[in-house]
Amino acid sequence: MKTNTFGYLGLALMAVLMISFTSCEVEIDSFYDDDNISGGYYNRSVDLCSRTWASSYWDIDGNYCRQELDFFLDRTGIDYIRVKYPNGYVEEFEYKFRWSWDNYAQTSIRMSYGPNDVSYLDDVYIGGNRLSGYLDGRNNFVEYQGKR
Repeated sequence: MKTNTFGYLGLALMAVLMISFTSCEVEIDSFYDDDNISGGYYNRSVDLCSRTWASSYWDIDGNYCRQELDFFLDRTGIDYIRVKYPNGYVEEFEYKFRWSWDNYAQTSIRMSYGPNDVSYLDDVYIGGNRLSGYLDGRNNFVEYQGKR
């Protein structure tokens, strides 16, 4: 009789353990964009969101352009572009986007401007009041200076 009681108790314990192990949930979707991965982890989001990033350049049509990027900790951002044409006419554009880190090392930023309108900044370097990387491909290196 004692043997049967221990046998049933062992089966009941095994069933409880199996049920508790199968109830664990693992979320993979936000893994790369988690700013609290571990104690020794350096959070680059604070550096990215600490200032406005500005760059001036000449576009392919010979127009003088100034771009400013603002990243916010709530994972939103603003892309401001000012275009000055040779005849003196000026146009200004403002685009809102949602951003996230696209890899564990936080060296790639995904910027979603809307459905089917996504840009990537890869090989991100943040330091010395500078943000740089490759925008949408290896042949487009960009560098922004911090503006407070």
